Amino acid sequence: MWQELLRNKYIKDKTLGSCVKKPADSHFWKSLMNVKDTFMGFGSFKVKDGSQTRFWVDTWLGNKPLKDKFPALFNIVRRKQDSVAQVLSSSPLNISFRRNLVGTNLRDWHRIVASLHDVNLQEERDAFVWALHSSGSFSVKSMYAALINNEVRVSQDLWHIKDPTRIKIFLWYLKKGVILTKDNLAQRNWNGDTRCSFCHSPETIQHLFLDCLYAKFLWRAVHLLFGISPPKHR
Repeated sequence: MWQELLRNKYIKDKTLGSCVKKPADSHFWKSLMNVKDTFMGFGSFKVKDGSQTRFWVDTWLGNKPLKDKFPALFNIVRRKQDSVAQVLSSSPLNISFRRNLVGTNLRDWHRIVASLHDVNLQEERDAFVWALHSSGSFSVKSMYAALINNEVRVSQDLWHIKDPTRIKIFLWYLKKGVILTKDNLAQRNWNGDTRCSFCHSPETIQHLFLDCLYAKFLWRAVHLLFGISPPKHR
């Protein structure tokens, strides 16, 4: 159901690859868009009706996108985001370039045309094949492992603490600085009072959880009751 909601709100008649984040989009959708290119780089499209696969940008003809195989052609093509279905909708192919093709560009274009000889569109929807799993289906575990193997630094300590999952997620949001304190709400076009409700200083994560007089009082109480030292840094 949540996939249908996202499709209806953000994708509609576009391909996933051609979607971009906009200022008014939700934080959740923006986060998905931030990892979209990385995600799509770990898979390829099996073309059927050609409606969901971008001709130049997605991987579907070989093991690399056509834009990477033929960068000079991609640089001068007029419509870079057209789908395979749009390109194959007419004969000759529905593609136009900003200048006449000569020399190497012309030879490369003939190579592309020749490689399309056996491509026959069907009525079924295109399928995205996940390259990191033998089943071809996406899994969070396989993408996580791929990111770690590509030297993306991830702190594991937070997820190993013995607290409920909802607490871990909240702490992760806190660490990332995306808790909806009033300064973060203001960045999302919220027009309310940005002062702290307790002391009327500007409300930020640092202030609300550490610097506010009430926060300091609570940390002091925790320190006295449980012997836990108050945090010193955000």
